[in-house]
Amino acid sequence: MPDCYIALGGNQGPVRETFSLALERLDQHPDISVIKTSHWIETAPVGDQTTDPFLNGAAHLSISLSPESLLVELQQLEADMGRVREIRWGARPLDLDLLLYDQLIIRSQNLVVPHPACWYRRFVLDPLSEIAADVIHPEKQTTIQELRQRLLIKPFQFVLAGLSPKEAALLIENLQEKYPEVQFSNWETQGSATSITPEPTLIVWLGAPSSTIKFEDLPLIPRLDLSDYQNNTERIVHVLQSALDFQ
Repeated sequence: MPDCYIALGGNQGPVRETFSLALERLDQHPDISVIKTSHWIETAPVGDQTTDPFLNGAAHLSISLSPESLLVELQQLEADMGRVREIRWGARPLDLDLLLYDQLIIRSQNLVVPHPACWYRRFVLDPLSEIAADVIHPEKQTTIQELRQRLLIKPFQFVLAGLSPKEAALLIENLQEKYPEVQFSNWETQGSATSITPEPTLIVWLGAPSSTIKFEDLPLIPRLDLSDYQNNTERIVHVLQSALDFQ
C-alpha cells in the first residue's frame, strides 16, 4: 500500500479535538490506515486575513486509494468539519493537504503532488520532519530533514531571479524594510552561482520577459517559480513569512 503524508492545520474552534476526530475518521475508512502522527505545533498565521494562531501537524497514512480519490476524501472531511473555501490564508477549522504520495510526481488541473509549497514552509516541515525525516522529496531529491535544516541556516539568504536590476533593487528595498534580518540579493548581479555562499535558502524566480536566464538555469533545491506573481509583492512576502520561523 502506498505511503502518503498529509498536513493538518486549523485555527477555528477546538482544533485539537477536530484533528483527533479527522484522524479517527480517516482511520475508519476501509482503504486508509493512520500509521503515525506528529506533535501539534502552534504557529503564527501567514498574511493578514486572520490574527488567531494556527495549530499544525502531519500524519503518515497507508492507503489503497488513488491520489485523486484520496484528495476527494480529504476535501470531503474538511467540508464535514466546517471548512469553507472563501479567503486565501483565512481562518478555518480544518485544512488537510496531501503532501507526498510515495515518490509520485503529479501535475494535473486538480492535484499537484508533491505539494508545491511543502519543501519551504516551516509550519509544514517542522512536524513532517518528526515522522518523515529520511523520506526523499521526489522533485528536490533530498530528505525532508535536509530541507528543514536548510531553513535554519543564518543569515537566511533570499535571492530574486528573473527581474531587471532596477526591478530587483526596488523589490529588495521594499522587502528589506520588512525583514532586516534576511539577506537579499539579485541573482543576475551575482555573476555565477558560486558567488553566493552558502547556497541561497530560496531563489524566487519571477520570470520577467527581459530576463536573460531561465528557471531551469537555477540550482534545483532552492528554486521556486513565482513567475505568475512577479507584480504581487504580497505573495512574495507570504512565501518569505512561511519559510521563516514564526512559532
